[in-house]
Amino acid sequence: MLKEQKPASMVEVAEVYGNLFADVHRAWLQALLAASLEAASGGAILTDEDPQHAEINSSINQQLRRHLYEPGTPTAVPDAVAVKLLNRTVSDTLSGKRGTIENLHLNAPGSPPRGMVLEEQPTASGFHVFLRGNPLLRGESVKAHFLTALSDAAPQPFADGRRRLDLVRAIVAEDNPLTRRVVVNWIWRNHFGVGLVRTPDDFGTRGTPPTHPELLDYLATALADKGWSIKQMHRLIMRSDVYQQGAVEKESSRRLDPDNHLLWRMPRHRLDMESMRDAMLAVTDELDTHQIGGRPFELESNPIVPRRSIYAFVNRDIISHLSSTFDGANPTSCTAKRPETTVPQQTLYALNSDFIQDRAAVLAKLAEAAVDGDTKEDDAARLDWLYQRLYGRSPDAQEVEMALAFLASQTPESQQVDLWSQLAHALLASNEFMFVD
Repeated sequence: MLKEQKPASMVEVAEVYGNLFADVHRAWLQALLAASLEAASGGAILTDEDPQHAEINSSINQQLRRHLYEPGTPTAVPDAVAVKLLNRTVSDTLSGKRGTIENLHLNAPGSPPRGMVLEEQPTASGFHVFLRGNPLLRGESVKAHFLTALSDAAPQPFADGRRRLDLVRAIVAEDNPLTRRVVVNWIWRNHFGVGLVRTPDDFGTRGTPPTHPELLDYLATALADKGWSIKQMHRLIMRSDVYQQGAVEKESSRRLDPDNHLLWRMPRHRLDMESMRDAMLAVTDELDTHQIGGRPFELESNPIVPRRSIYAFVNRDIISHLSSTFDGANPTSCTAKRPETTVPQQTLYALNSDFIQDRAAVLAKLAEAAVDGDTKEDDAARLDWLYQRLYGRSPDAQEVEMALAFLASQTPESQQVDLWSQLAHALLASNEFMFVD
């Protein structure tokens, strides 16, 4: 071919080879298609020696295809290199198709579950101290090891190939009580609203000292003794007298300890956003507690997905209205303690949210099914069922009187409105349901 074309420059040589390999590639694809059609319904099976398989059997073409496709040859361009050679238009089109394929892998019904995996290199390149945190200003070279400030002696460097494993072992080491203190303080704070250390993101000298240092160390030791079992820590705390007391005011104690540092009463705190949503689904018998794991769901989808909120998808770019209104954690940063605000938007959401109104309608139907009848006594029994369902107690005399008066004082024009749904809505949006005491 080179003799026939007689190229006068290397550019023309490249063009000759390009045309040759293009013809080889085209012929190979056509041969593969023809061979695959033999296996189709009604296709004629040909022997390997059949002349129609000449393209596949040709030793010359096999050699050309080896030069064309085999890794390491000049014509074999890896994908990573090929992408850099494309122009902007083709590159953008390719990126869009690649994103579509990746989305298919993630969201197709038959796609297998997958997770992010980190692989540690057997040997590590040098680590440097960044002066003033600037990666462009490198200081001295250092070895990967545990924090010097949390070690009694000079910490030993982590072994190559298991640096992450050595780090984990150092974090949970018996001579490192800080990790256990942080864990039990986090558990305590989720039960009481405040931790034994009021600054969960700062256990150092600038943070607030623990209100009960001996208790903190006792719980940290118990955590290690119980095999780091979170369930055992929950059981230990919830069986204590301090957890089982109510949020009852005591004037004498208030004078001595106005901030309740000594825990003379149960601190009253609002349910977090996820617990509030799950609680509303639980009281209406809608919460799905059986499906564990799986794909995330949209928190505010319509119709709702009655799964536990822990499985909701978190979009770091678009924060859900429910999360932003009720102090959800900031997904773009580490949040050791969520902000606690009381703003009008929370009340407006409770009164106008379709989610809460729908839960109230379901709750009203459950109450109607639980107590059948239209008499005043039936209404009182149905009201008692609602209070037991939502608050774990019976209504007092004043609450019964107010509720029955509400049900009986409506004008004929408003009798079409589902009064029980309105009443259930008011009970769902109340502080007694939203707060733990």
